[in-house]
Amino acid sequence: MIDFRLVLTAVALIGLGVPAIASPRHPAAKAADAKPTTPEKAFPLGNTWILQSINGKVPVGEAPSFALDTTMRATGFSGCNTFSMALYPVKDQKLAAGAIALTRKTCDKATMLAERDFLVGLHSLPTWQASDNGDLTIKGRTGVMQFRRGI
Repeated sequence: MIDFRLVLTAVALIGLGVPAIASPRHPAAKAADAKPTTPEKAFPLGNTWILQSINGKVPVGEAPSFALDTTMRATGFSGCNTFSMALYPVKDQKLAAGAIALTRKTCDKATMLAERDFLVGLHSLPTWQASDNGDLTIKGRTGVMQFRRGI
């Protein structure tokens, strides 16, 4: 008889990247051990990030922006409304977001759609990459967002 608890545990461990067989002679164990470890980059806290483009399209009107403080609280302007949410830099340069608090202002349809793309992009466990020239790239479910550091 199959012990499903054992099968589920093995599947969970494999999903986490743990080799199924932990023998030093097993190729999966050697590959896991040979993986170079690179230190995690720290998200640049305390800066205001101004959206330059989403998927190459420049925002119309006042550009969305956000700032992430040392308490991991992101606040900003999303194109029509102001917002606040918990935003945590996590492993593999991803951003994990909490619930979004948003004002209830209504704008034109195009602005509201752009606002939705911006907020979904921040809220979709995106990856981030900061460059030396002061730019920030966030890749999420709605595509690629390019930010420039504000003053």
